[in-house]
Amino acid sequence: MKAPKECPMCGEKEKWKYIDDAKKGFSGGKALAGGILLGPIGLVAGALGKKKHLYICASCGFQHEYDK
Repeated sequence: MKAPKECPMCGEKEKWKYIDDAKKGFSGGKALAGGILLGPIGLVAGALGKKKHLYICASCGFQHEYDK
């Protein structure tokens, strides 16, 4: 995902900075479904989580993670 269009705190539209990405979250539902469909490999796939991008507003410092 691209940087947000507007800061929810100050309304800034141009000064967004990309900071980092991280993998977040274990999905028990995905692990269970993967385990049923694919066995042990599916359980591991459920633990992978989602990739998130962290952006910060250079104007007010608001930070938020967005899905990739």
